[in-house]
Amino acid sequence: MTGCGLIEMMTLERVVLSCLLTSSACYAEYFSASLLSADWKVEQAASLCRLQQEIPLYGVADFVHQTGESLRFSISEERFKSEIVKASLTLDAPPWRHQSVLRKAHLLSLDLVADDQGYPRLSVYGVAAEFMLDALSKGMYPTFSYVRATTGGLSSEVSVAVSAINFAKNYQQFDACRKGFLPSGFKQRLEKSLFFKPGSRVLNTHVLKQLTNAARYINDVQGAELVIVSDTAIAGGRDNNWFVQRAKVIEGKLNDLGVAKNKISIKAGVHTASSDRQVIQLHVFGPDSLSSIYYRTGNTQLTVIEKQSLSLLVQYAQVFLPDRSLIISSYTDSKGKKANNLKVSQQRGDVIKHYLIDQGMDEKKLQVRAYGERHPAKSNRFPSGRARNRRAIINFVR
Repeated sequence: MTGCGLIEMMTLERVVLSCLLTSSACYAEYFSASLLSADWKVEQAASLCRLQQEIPLYGVADFVHQTGESLRFSISEERFKSEIVKASLTLDAPPWRHQSVLRKAHLLSLDLVADDQGYPRLSVYGVAAEFMLDALSKGMYPTFSYVRATTGGLSSEVSVAVSAINFAKNYQQFDACRKGFLPSGFKQRLEKSLFFKPGSRVLNTHVLKQLTNAARYINDVQGAELVIVSDTAIAGGRDNNWFVQRAKVIEGKLNDLGVAKNKISIKAGVHTASSDRQVIQLHVFGPDSLSSIYYRTGNTQLTVIEKQSLSLLVQYAQVFLPDRSLIISSYTDSKGKKANNLKVSQQRGDVIKHYLIDQGMDEKKLQVRAYGERHPAKSNRFPSGRARNRRAIINFVR
């Protein structure tokens, strides 16, 4: 793909093309609706508005806005062709006006998975798409130009001009349809973590606000669903109990807010993010499963998973409880001498403390209390009990 200034791969099989066409093309193919055939039609749904123009012998041009998303402006050729390798979008004066226009190229996306038929489309999003609406309302012709790859090199240039004829009379209806939509990026803001206090299933004010907004999104966006996942699943089975309890409380509140039960699912354990743009993931974050570490006999070092859990604990402390201090209480089983057990428990607590400091915790907010074999959680008579006694517990204190 020589001669192209930038080709960047993006998600959803999207290729960003920001190249201007060269003048090497021979005779251009030109498509545009005529003065008599040019028209726009508006399609409206509960959460989607479309403003569309048919382009004879080519396909369609349309503006699409879905609640919670940015505006998209596209052309789609309703036939399969070879790959587009260079493309630009500029503004032209209408054919009957002889005037020069400042030709500025806009960032284009080639959406390879476009619609039910699978035809690719050239698109601009957000600010650029809004600019095209304004340009059409002023009588300008947005013009897509591109060349394709062929066995002999590059094809001749194709230009597709979107006509401004009859635009104004339908634009107002399209604009009215968009009013009241959720703002762009709304979905991403919903997917921030829902923090719970240690030992609590109570929905705090911040969580309640997020759930209210999530319910609005699910009820407004056709086909939208919600998955409740754990941010602390790295802790394994110890996380599951608290997570499920909190997820059930969240589910109940969403039901009260009008979200149907079949729109909500709970996924325990480590969960991979969905690529479906209509699926919201609500992340439950509580420190309970992160605040206890259990050791093998004589061991004082942290495993990779334990380090990951402690890193999450630091994140929780910094975001949700920045003014709290941490007490690290460290214990052993009763095997061996008491003096050695006290020393081992001190070493375990110090290793945790130093790791938390490395992760950004203030040393002044950390305190180690080594108890050795004192205060057993279970009987030391059996291996299972001793395994529960070789522990370090981290608690938030004022």
